[in-house]
Amino acid sequence: MVKFKVHANPSGQYYFPQEVREELGRELVLLCNAKAAVIFNTETSLNIVLESLALICKDIEHRLRLQTQEQSCKAV
Repeated sequence: MVKFKVHANPSGQYYFPQEVREELGRELVLLCNAKAAVIFNTETSLNIVLESLALICKDIEHRLRLQTQEQSCKAV
């Protein structure tokens, strides 16, 4: 998995890196709550979105484990 930082310009518009734009296409759906969002191509089925989110969740869980291990090592 790749992690990108996305920043808004002074007008409040977000710029997505070229790799993301090429992969997702030109028409996107954005589903969000107060703390997170998922972005996907309008032609992508919700089943595929859920499968992709499951993989992203596993990656986040792995990153959390690594972060916890790093913090434990620094505390010693």
